[in-house]
Amino acid sequence: MNRKSVFIAGTMLIAGLVGSAAQAHQWGCWIQADRNVRVRNLGGINATAAINDWNNSTILNISYVSSGEEIYVSPANSGATGWGGLTTITHSMGCTILRATVQLNSYYSWTPNATRGLYCQGVGRAFGLDHSNDGGCMGGGYWYDIGTHYRVVSHNINDIAAMYADRVVALHPTVGPEADEPRIHAFWYNHPQSLREATRLASEIVVATVTDVTDGDPVHAAGVSRIPTQRVHFTVKHGQKGSLSAGESFVLFQNGNEENRFEEDPSYKVGQRYLLMLSPREDGTYLVVSPEGRYEVTSRGLVPAAEKGFAADLKGARLQDVMLDVTRAIAEK
Repeated sequence: MNRKSVFIAGTMLIAGLVGSAAQAHQWGCWIQADRNVRVRNLGGINATAAINDWNNSTILNISYVSSGEEIYVSPANSGATGWGGLTTITHSMGCTILRATVQLNSYYSWTPNATRGLYCQGVGRAFGLDHSNDGGCMGGGYWYDIGTHYRVVSHNINDIAAMYADRVVALHPTVGPEADEPRIHAFWYNHPQSLREATRLASEIVVATVTDVTDGDPVHAAGVSRIPTQRVHFTVKHGQKGSLSAGESFVLFQNGNEENRFEEDPSYKVGQRYLLMLSPREDGTYLVVSPEGRYEVTSRGLVPAAEKGFAADLKGARLQDVMLDVTRAIAEK
């Protein structure tokens, strides 16, 4: 029995223990067809190091190919989109991933370790993993800095074992309907860890109402799939920071659309009211600084776009209470 086979046998035992103790951190219902995953890698040495980390540490058998890949990995300059990395499921059957792309947005600057961490997390997503607060790359940008936590750790190994223990040959099984599962996950360039930090990142903070949603030009860079976008038109009800004031209008750059939803960045609807923390784009539109800068205002309190961290803890909070905290953060220059 070779080293990989011995490791698989040992990790399958771990998988049984993990499965009985806790459910794996899986991204929705997404999963590769089996343990044998073909990767086309154009990401350079840091991407190679990240992919090899997954291959050497888990029961997955990763091979490098020049075509016919299940995961395509590459850098590309997609401009000021707000996201620094993107994992997109481009082809699927049921919940089985047939092809996914992992892109690093080279518009933003990254250290070598952060580059490796982004590729590590993006490829992990293409295996069907969700974020986990375990000290490894899958928690980077949420609980800690991905530039100092850029490796695969034991928790990730156990999650892969739990998900793939019974997936030995490529049967392309259908696990269930994927209609409600977001197909695109972004690693956002900004990951504020507090309301104070989000406030300081924003050049504009407003409460505004959606008046229209239109299609925008898709984001496209050489070698990667086009990403659809929308333009969301708002009228300001109240301006808290910056130059936008009550009665003024502005346009928000929105990644994705109804058919291609971004996780933690759902579509906007006409008539919805939001607390938004914004930064400007060169074309005159605005970006939300990150999912932690977007909160729908409802009769039951705020509804954050972010599903983790401090922003998720603000679910149900009263707008006036949060605005008081924002005012204090602005005053603490």
